[in-house]
Amino acid sequence: MSAIATATSLAATHKRKRHDDDNDKELRQISLAENRLGTKASQLLITHVNGLELEDELVSLDEYVLTDLAHAVMLTRTGIFDARKGRDIVQALLNLRAGDTVALLRSDPRTGTLGLQIERYLEATLGPSGCDIQRARSRIDQKATNWRLVNRTSLTGVIQELIDLGAAILAAAKRHAGALMPGYTHLQHSQPTTIDHYLNAHYYNLSRNVDRLMDAYDRLNVSSLGGAAYSGTSWPINRESTAMYLGFDRPIPNAREAGLAAIDMGAELASVLALTLSGISRLASDLNYWSSSEVNLVRIDASLCGTSSMMPQKRNPMTLERIRGLAGTAVGWAASQLGVMHTATSTDVDQAYIHNLLPGQCAETAGAIGLLREIVSTMEVDGPAMRFSAGRHWSTASALADALVVSCNLSFREAHESVAQLVAAHEKAGVRDGKLCDDLVDKMQLGIPTSEIRRILDPDEFVATRISPGGTSPAAREELALAAEKNLEARKEELARRIRHVDRGIKQLLQDAKAITSYV
Repeated sequence: MSAIATATSLAATHKRKRHDDDNDKELRQISLAENRLGTKASQLLITHVNGLELEDELVSLDEYVLTDLAHAVMLTRTGIFDARKGRDIVQALLNLRAGDTVALLRSDPRTGTLGLQIERYLEATLGPSGCDIQRARSRIDQKATNWRLVNRTSLTGVIQELIDLGAAILAAAKRHAGALMPGYTHLQHSQPTTIDHYLNAHYYNLSRNVDRLMDAYDRLNVSSLGGAAYSGTSWPINRESTAMYLGFDRPIPNAREAGLAAIDMGAELASVLALTLSGISRLASDLNYWSSSEVNLVRIDASLCGTSSMMPQKRNPMTLERIRGLAGTAVGWAASQLGVMHTATSTDVDQAYIHNLLPGQCAETAGAIGLLREIVSTMEVDGPAMRFSAGRHWSTASALADALVVSCNLSFREAHESVAQLVAAHEKAGVRDGKLCDDLVDKMQLGIPTSEIRRILDPDEFVATRISPGGTSPAAREELALAAEKNLEARKEELARRIRHVDRGIKQLLQDAKAITSYV
């Protein structure tokens, strides 16, 4: 049977009939399964399969209508639809998108997925010819396309929030440029640094995650539409045009991959979201520690804190705890996606019969990033306390070891051991926080005058003498700051370019759709 004869035959089987149901007596389309299997669907199947799938799809309602519109415009422009059919279907879809789409569709899980709900709307509006919207495609490539569209929108929001956080971090670094702060390893004082140098490091972690998100975006932003069920279609479709209309970079080359490729994208996106949350959680964890009443180096703005239901004095940084908790939860996001990928035996259905969690996960990630941006922008830093802490606990001792290497011709290990003994001697004598005891220094016979040792151990001196690229010296910090600003501007432009590409495609789609509706 030819494709046209097959389409005509299928259209005939989709005539509407009166359906008497316990809940309503409205006209409805016979379901696809009912036509094939000769029986009504179980209410359990309707509730726990069709209803669940439809619930997810309704989140991307506008994307579904745009996909149908792109498909209808392409079918018309290639001559697969005649001018009248193309005009009628395109106009009906434009009306659906311009109106109260949810009310117009009156979606019912008994009908099936959202694609079938739209098909039912077109049939009710145009008669049997409305069912021709499914010509030259399958629910597989249609659903995979919409999966990509809704996740692209969600991912764009995450990238934008992360770029905005980057701008806030660099702005905070500029406000506190040159201010001393303690550096930690193992939660012990290690070496002094500056606030701007510390925040600059967190910016570069953020920038790497922007790169990862952009890479994932580019692999996501390819079109499944036109792959049909598995082997392509006999209709002379133009897959490049539908890809362009929907803002994709290109079609997926292999028809079978058009549906299957959606599966591994879920695992990749979930993994990158988890990495992103892990990155911002490290900054959130530091701020959580520094804002504790025991340490009290920073103070989170009151609007971002909560209090206790019992203890009226509490000022709880709940926003930081939300970020840290979500980062822990996100570890499992990729595992669940990989589990579905491992058991996949079809194309899109293994994804379709569970919830598409990625839009919600993107929204949660974007929300956590937004919280941290607000925290960084409004937090108070106790500069004097930071400066005092920066020089405590012998944090500049490694500079003294370096000086012994230069002045006394020692190996670094010998110098390291001498300074370690000096610190141990002071601690044994009860002298702490880097305060030098002249008698103990003289006893060690380090070969450097005590006054010079005090200068070497000064935290300002320490920071200023870290002159290697990426270090804390003023010149190195300035270079880092300029590079980060340049990096941020590049990331902004990369995102803007991708958004413009999508906007151009959809604008062209709507222009061509309106041109079709003007046919006589």
